[in-house]
Amino acid sequence: MNFLKKFLGSTPTDEVALIPSGRLFLARSPQSPKGELECLYNDAFASIRQTTSPFYYQLCITRVYQEGELDAHGSSGFDDSDDSDEDDHDTPHSISDANAGGHSKDEWSFPILEELKIHTYDKADGSKTLAWKDLNGDLGDKFEFTVDTDIKITEFDSFMFALFKCLFELKYHKSSLGITNMNQLQEFIYNPKSELLTFEDLRGDFLNYEDDEGSEDVDSGDDYQSVSSVDEFHDAESRSTPSATNKSRATSEKSPTKSTNAIPSEFSSKKEPLNKGDVLYECSNFDLHLFDSDAGVFNLQVPKPEMILKIIELENWTYSLRLSSNHKSKKIDFECILSADMNPTFNFEYLSFIFNHFVKKSETQTLAYSWLLKFSHFNELQEFQVNFMKGMWESLNKTKWNKSRPSEQSYVLDAFSKLAIDDEDLTEEDKKEINQMSDDDMLIDNYSDDEDAINKLVNKSIRGETKPHQKYDAEEDDFGDYDEENQLDAFKREQDKNSNLSVGYANDRSYVVRGDKLGVFNNNNNNLNYQTTISNLKTLDGKRFTPEQVMLHMQDQHMIMANKNMDNKRLYKMDLNRGKIVDEWEVDDIIPIESYGPNSKFSQLTDEQTLTGMSKNKLFKVDPRLPTTKLVQGGDNLRTPNYNFLALSTTEQGYLAVGSAKGDIRLFDRLGTNAKSLLPSLGEPIIGIDVSNDGRWVLATCKTYLLLVDAKVGANQRNEGSLGYVKSFDKDKKPKPRRLTIKPEHVAYMSMKTEGKPLQFTKAYFNTGIDSKETTIVTSTGPYIISWSLKKVLSNNSSKEDQPYLIKRYDQNVIADNFKFSSNSDVIIALQDDVSMANKKNFRKANKSSLFSRDNIVNNY
Repeated sequence: MNFLKKFLGSTPTDEVALIPSGRLFLARSPQSPKGELECLYNDAFASIRQTTSPFYYQLCITRVYQEGELDAHGSSGFDDSDDSDEDDHDTPHSISDANAGGHSKDEWSFPILEELKIHTYDKADGSKTLAWKDLNGDLGDKFEFTVDTDIKITEFDSFMFALFKCLFELKYHKSSLGITNMNQLQEFIYNPKSELLTFEDLRGDFLNYEDDEGSEDVDSGDDYQSVSSVDEFHDAESRSTPSATNKSRATSEKSPTKSTNAIPSEFSSKKEPLNKGDVLYECSNFDLHLFDSDAGVFNLQVPKPEMILKIIELENWTYSLRLSSNHKSKKIDFECILSADMNPTFNFEYLSFIFNHFVKKSETQTLAYSWLLKFSHFNELQEFQVNFMKGMWESLNKTKWNKSRPSEQSYVLDAFSKLAIDDEDLTEEDKKEINQMSDDDMLIDNYSDDEDAINKLVNKSIRGETKPHQKYDAEEDDFGDYDEENQLDAFKREQDKNSNLSVGYANDRSYVVRGDKLGVFNNNNNNLNYQTTISNLKTLDGKRFTPEQVMLHMQDQHMIMANKNMDNKRLYKMDLNRGKIVDEWEVDDIIPIESYGPNSKFSQLTDEQTLTGMSKNKLFKVDPRLPTTKLVQGGDNLRTPNYNFLALSTTEQGYLAVGSAKGDIRLFDRLGTNAKSLLPSLGEPIIGIDVSNDGRWVLATCKTYLLLVDAKVGANQRNEGSLGYVKSFDKDKKPKPRRLTIKPEHVAYMSMKTEGKPLQFTKAYFNTGIDSKETTIVTSTGPYIISWSLKKVLSNNSSKEDQPYLIKRYDQNVIADNFKFSSNSDVIIALQDDVSMANKKNFRKANKSSLFSRDNIVNNY
């Protein structure tokens, strides 16, 4: 087509890419009194221009005049005439005014920033549309450039590729010449469906704003829900159609009315006097929302500046978050003590803070409420986060925040911030491995049965033929003359509850502890079958024995057990072929045993007799062949009395990761030496720890969250490329932790089924197998079992549509769970009174339906 470009305020900067024809619109929220869609330019072209500052670019939309139109519009625009609008602005071309953007009568320019949330979608007629946020407009306002249908798709794709390369250069301040495909720019591709404040299964707005006197900001749901709804919402020609009107009415009718305005009485009136203390922080520039579990939305309760937030320092390392309102019709006044049970979630992309507040209604009923604070500016949320984390960290650690190193403070703040973790510590090989992990995960999902069968054959040749368990003799076992059904009934009728689970590596069996009994289950053929019960466990002197900790040993032919309440310096060896305890080891006459484990990840598949033991402050080797006490002397340098070790795990090479009650993690390359690396504490005790086969990933379990840490020393450090077990991290460059937890709004749903109990995670595990890669994490809390996709956790693309975890609910609390050996899809689950094996395909996205509905036990014994 014939067109004439008209530049006003142009400068000699380079034009990087161009779309020659399209239309520019300003799309506002449906509640806006200005109208939902305004056509700014009916004919325009889009270009990307360099500024005079390196790595800074602009997106420019310039009006196009057809031949003959120019005279009708007066001056060409290259002189200094006064016919321009009084609010016209010069186009910015430097850093100083880059954030402001600008526009004139014939051109709009926008600094290319991630905050624009640039994305694309297809309209009903097949035309491509480029959309981005209006940073200077009202909430929900967006610009849209709809490309003419005669523009080739390849031309549009090339423009978008250039635009995302500009974002790359802005973030990393280096040239993008090495970028050759879109896979290298995934972190910048924004998907509006992935908003933190949107449930994937809801079509409406997650933030539900109501008309409220004194509220100036209206947010109608900042982002599009689907391609089809986008076309209906933003097609100018469909605005007045009955279908669009009816759809709007239907959406309005679905919105709750009572719940929107309702404030629970626990928060609207003081039932108890508030605690007195020193005010450490105060803020009022935020909107307060409350989650409505029936509608699945956060409803606006009080707009800014009617709310006041305070962080109060009380006595004995106690801090509280206090919220009160000056709103004439909505009185809110409550406080909650800062603790990990709040499940605090900071999301800087959406300037939001969400937390849970548990209210005890009666002796038997506790309710969880999920509150959301929507801040106006990044700096305000950041200042609040620092003060909030300072108070919570001090309450958990009983130490002043200022005494910790800046690198440790950054480590804590990074763990609680929902910000994409930089790729600067990842090599191209790392990124390729993570991308490949996604493909492998998809293949396993589709062909899990075949994969399990292949792995079973491969690992059988590696592990060798396992020794069969002998049948029980009537003289040696009380159940000798019972048939299996009677044994199973007797096992389930016991007053004791299931308390522990051990999944075999060598013989595809699982063992469940129930009082002084041990249930034996076979994992073969994708089914979990009850096999037998080992009953009446007794020590060598005839005392009843109830194991607290169990570990399979020496090709799963033995089990090492402990009960610290009975004797905290002794381990018990059980012969699984004979079904009885055959040996007792006094490890030491002074040092109590806190925990123990195999010398390396797969030493249980060998005849190795020694194992690794741990006291509160010491790591040591246990050798049952020693004549008296079994502790191998050495490593006495680890006697510092304040380590307070709780959990340990070993890699395939025998490196050790050790977590403490204080919440820190130490990495060792062997026994008898000091830790090579120390990862700071977030405040909660490490109650369980697992590591990947190669040691690259450390998975720590705390009460309310999991912690995933990369143990590989990152780029630009002294020991770059080494593992933290062997070489230390630079003091000011601790690895950035990934904190895995359940969204507060999901916790609100779960609490309705758990009588208000907060999260209480069981020990989390990677899937594991010889020569297999970890792809999935599994843990549980209450009656819910949760799995995380490792690929989704490690991906820095926060715009991904899928949440990283899936959930399955049972009608009993889950006691323990772990993957079947050499499988990333089958999970063995010990419930209070049942045992189950669930396939990952049966897990569901977390939403109201999956969190409320109970799944029947599958493949149960």
